[in-house]
Amino acid sequence: MKKIQLIIVLFVSCAFSAIAQLKVNTSGDTYASQNIYLGSSSSNFLGTTGNFPIVFKVNGVLAGFTGNNMQSNSSFGYESLSNPSSGNSNVAIGVRALYSNAATGNYNVAVGSSALFYNTSGISNTATGTTALYMNMTGSWNTANGNNALISNTYGNYNTSDGCYALQNNTTGSFNTAIGYYAGNSDVTDLTNTTSIGYGATATSSNQVRIGNSIVSSIGGYANWSNISDGRAKKNIHADVPGLDFINLLQPVTYNLDLDAMDNLLGIDKAKKDKDEKDMPQDLKDQNEKAKKNKEALVQTGFVAQDVEKTAKSIGYNFSGVNVDEKGIYSLSYAEFVVPLVKAVQELSAQNEQLQQQINELKGNGVALRSSTAETGTTGVVNPVVAQCNLTQNAPNPFTSQTEIKYYVAAGVKEASICVFDMQGKMLKKINVAAGQNSVIIQGSTLQAGMYLYSLIADGQEVDTKRMILTK
Repeated sequence: MKKIQLIIVLFVSCAFSAIAQLKVNTSGDTYASQNIYLGSSSSNFLGTTGNFPIVFKVNGVLAGFTGNNMQSNSSFGYESLSNPSSGNSNVAIGVRALYSNAATGNYNVAVGSSALFYNTSGISNTATGTTALYMNMTGSWNTANGNNALISNTYGNYNTSDGCYALQNNTTGSFNTAIGYYAGNSDVTDLTNTTSIGYGATATSSNQVRIGNSIVSSIGGYANWSNISDGRAKKNIHADVPGLDFINLLQPVTYNLDLDAMDNLLGIDKAKKDKDEKDMPQDLKDQNEKAKKNKEALVQTGFVAQDVEKTAKSIGYNFSGVNVDEKGIYSLSYAEFVVPLVKAVQELSAQNEQLQQQINELKGNGVALRSSTAETGTTGVVNPVVAQCNLTQNAPNPFTSQTEIKYYVAAGVKEASICVFDMQGKMLKKINVAAGQNSVIIQGSTLQAGMYLYSLIADGQEVDTKRMILTK
């Protein structure tokens, strides 16, 4: 009970002491009104235009008042809102919060030591955390939550940072969003409309979204990513996507990532980051280091973006799957490869249909057999000895340099040959062969790329016909 009585006595004493030091505005103006200032030198207020603000003594030092044209401000903390003309409808809580705020700096909230320290005419900013938005001068409509969040921002507007050190390098960029510890910290200071989500997530170019840092090993959910693809919002539509011409030139590779090189590309200052993370618990540092090693040890499959760009340019294809940002960093949109792949499959399907039609025609009119019998003058009567012969599929098939055709000719056969035809039935090669189990070699350099038929002819009769494909 005695403690409560003592507190009441002290409060009443402070109140009477404060009231005793109120000054009445001598000019009769009423602009500096509805202001509350708590704290040692929390505002130099109550000047020539004030009308009865409430003033308290804290720690025995009166908050002096000399300001003009200020309304509805609240201040608590040493030298918070200390500018004689410190705007309207501001809240400053913490040592030197909104320290430099001028008459046109309105509707700001600064909670934390030196939060919005240099703000002069910026409006509608919210800074929560030590030195949050510290360098901001005219930037407006920014939100910074976390120590050192948006600390370097000066003129940037409409930025949102949530996390210690989030967007700490941004100075003049606008419409940026960073959520997570150390998020959005590229060395580019004037980016626009970026989104960085996660610890250390870093956008390096305007209009870019980044989720997670370089040691993240999986991003996913329970539904596929969906791109808006409404035809009503598309123009200049052309069916000019290359298929096989592009796909056949691509060079798939396996590789390991170098994450230190990746950080250098992203503009992450390792020494500065280590300094900022000096207070991070050692077990968390160890976890990050282990995750980094695991990521670098992972053998990945894909393409090299520069190689894909070179390939596309070589055939005059403006491929949208290669991206190069403002820092010159390459990336690939792997989903974009689906379109030329579909085109390639369509081209292959059309080729297969055409070849199948040609094969059916050859089988129907007996072009190969007629070509061979016309040359030998045979009657087409099946010989029991010929029936013992056989022909195998060439290997490899398809082939580029050469391929081998194995065959068997029965001992009683008087004359045998292997004949090669194009798909129109024209004989291109005739290789005489002896009886027995043997093979012939077809050199790819003697033919053009394409599909061919080859037959074993024994005593003027067709033993068998097969297809072979030559690629270049």
